[in-house]
Amino acid sequence: MSEIKSSRGPSPIDISSVLERIGGDESFLHELIDIYIDDFIQKYDSLKEAIAQEDFKTITEIGHSLRGSSGNLSLNGLYDTCAGIELSGKKKDTEQSKFLFIRLNEEFEKLKDFLPVDKRKLIDQKWKIINFERSFLSKDAGTEENLLLHILAADDSVPNQILLKHYAARAGYHIDMVCNGREAVELFRQNSYSIVLLDIHMPEMDGFGALNLMRQFEHENILPKTPIIALTGSTFQEEGTTCLDAGFDDFVEKSSIGDTLTKIIQKHVQTAKPETETVHLDEAILPLIPEYIENRKKDVIKIREALEKQEFNKIEDLGHKMKGSGKCYGFEKISMLGHQIEMSARQKNSPEIERSADRIQDYLSNLKYN
Repeated sequence: MSEIKSSRGPSPIDISSVLERIGGDESFLHELIDIYIDDFIQKYDSLKEAIAQEDFKTITEIGHSLRGSSGNLSLNGLYDTCAGIELSGKKKDTEQSKFLFIRLNEEFEKLKDFLPVDKRKLIDQKWKIINFERSFLSKDAGTEENLLLHILAADDSVPNQILLKHYAARAGYHIDMVCNGREAVELFRQNSYSIVLLDIHMPEMDGFGALNLMRQFEHENILPKTPIIALTGSTFQEEGTTCLDAGFDDFVEKSSIGDTLTKIIQKHVQTAKPETETVHLDEAILPLIPEYIENRKKDVIKIREALEKQEFNKIEDLGHKMKGSGKCYGFEKISMLGHQIEMSARQKNSPEIERSADRIQDYLSNLKYN
């Protein structure tokens, strides 16, 4: 089955044994894989909620169901993990359920890696929505600071990608992972990130090229500077110095990322409990401000309502108007967040729209002016 083979390693599916057991041809197997993936995504979402609510009956049922379907396709890694989830539900072991849930995500990522590019993209569209903010599954997570952190990371090594996702999930961070600089720049232009991690040596566009385009985008759109960190594969200080000279905010050796990820984030990212911000305004417009702020709060409600109906054109228009009006009244942050909503709406990026709406609501609720 050439379509799910990869040069990066053996296929996660033993094609010959599956075909021998179920009969049929490779076309039929493709259909089974599609059905399995859709079922997995749906059950994964339900499992996440069941673990959060400690609904052990549902955890057991979902583990049992996914164990059976994974076994039918000889997906041994997924089979073993689902069997463990089923057992953790029977034992009412919450911590084990949480641990295995993270492993379940990692095993599914391995399967995705062997699918055709167009199919992976379709899966990711569904996957991103339900896999958003899994921080409740980590012992180290649970703080409001972690919940608001959104990381972009680029590395062309699949093992490194898996490790980065694992460390981010363990710490309770939401991470978008891509494999080259070009894809990193595309996501950077569409979303708002707390911090960016860029491998230096990547195909299509290296870390230096991606850094330059990201800084250019920030400058052209009058956006605040995002901390951008170089991921180096070398232990030599010279490479790190070269990265700093090129404009990176910092560098970290990939071999030590497990120990340094949280430290790097704490060093460069100021998060995340909403702080009271005082804005000094022109006295001439002070009488107009209460109504302006109240209207922006109404805009947040309109954005949430439009998001439920998937009315992205309406959301884009609301974001565009926020972007234009914020600076006129002296609120640069409203303009910045409006811009982020406008760009996210163009990309129909629901999770990012929701995050930006949360940020505006927090900002308006804690805003003081004089």
